[in-house]
Amino acid sequence: MKPYKFYLTLAASVLTCAFVGHAQAADLDHADRAFFDKAAKSGLKEVAVSQAVLSKLGTSAGQEFAQTMITEHSKANYELQQLAARKGVTLPADDGKAAKKWSEKTKDVDEDYFDEMVDDHKDAVKLFEKAAKSDDPDIAAFAQKTLPTLQHHLEMAKTQKEAASH
Repeated sequence: MKPYKFYLTLAASVLTCAFVGHAQAADLDHADRAFFDKAAKSGLKEVAVSQAVLSKLGTSAGQEFAQTMITEHSKANYELQQLAARKGVTLPADDGKAAKKWSEKTKDVDEDYFDEMVDDHKDAVKLFEKAAKSDDPDIAAFAQKTLPTLQHHLEMAKTQKEAASH
């Protein structure tokens, strides 16, 4: 094959993949696209905040909770990224604001962190409950699979919040 034919074939292949990805993203309704955006931002925030406070938390149980958030949300973020790629959706990147805010925090870290974790997980549970009813079977399956973990995180956060307030 002559070099120009190779590059022409390669360019055609790349364009075909791009159009397929664009067509898949165009097939998603507004709610599904919003789910990807909100879920990505939420998941990135959970990891960033938990990493920022990990060494600042006053109890080993609090540190264990933060490490669990880092590990389990990183896994969910990876799975969301894989699903988004299959659907032709580009996810937002972490803007670094949450990590910066929490890395500078020195007072009331435990109580404020667990307050935020409860609020964030309440929002995440609502988001994933709605996505679990998506018309897109892949999005619904991902949300249904992830939802029990988020519900468990919410209960864990409530327990930690109660312990931190005493």
